[in-house]
Amino acid sequence: MNKSQNTLLALEAALERIKQGKPKRIPTTRKLSVRAVEEEANLGNGSGYYYPEFVEKVKKTKADIAAGKGETVQPEIQAVRIKLKEQKRIKENYKEKYEAAKEQLALFAAAQHHLNDKLVQALTKIDELEFENESLKAELVEFKRSKIASIDSMKS
Repeated sequence: MNKSQNTLLALEAALERIKQGKPKRIPTTRKLSVRAVEEEANLGNGSGYYYPEFVEKVKKTKADIAAGKGETVQPEIQAVRIKLKEQKRIKENYKEKYEAAKEQLALFAAAQHHLNDKLVQALTKIDELEFENESLKAELVEFKRSKIASIDSMKS
């Protein structure tokens, strides 16, 4: 292989890497141009213009990309976008579960508070009734004692 063929091969390989979205030397966001392919191939400025058929190939590839015919979607970006969508979906799912659990916890807390209030009321009522029971027992004892007649008074 002579130098001209090696240069053309390097340009072709660089163009293919750019088309696949996996360039080594240029950013994936850079527009496709003969100069971008030259930089990707690590060649000097204007090297690609020695090959008119290659320049036409770059123009055709650029037109294909513009028309949406070429498979030029950068796979890394697409994979990251898919992962991001999945992460957002998972986040929303957890957020919904968290909100549902939070609501359920609030309901449990309200029920607990209600039951605790009822318990306090019942204990207060028990204390009142026990006090009333004790006072009535004491009153009953006093009443029974007052009804008792002495034996001496019965003899007379």
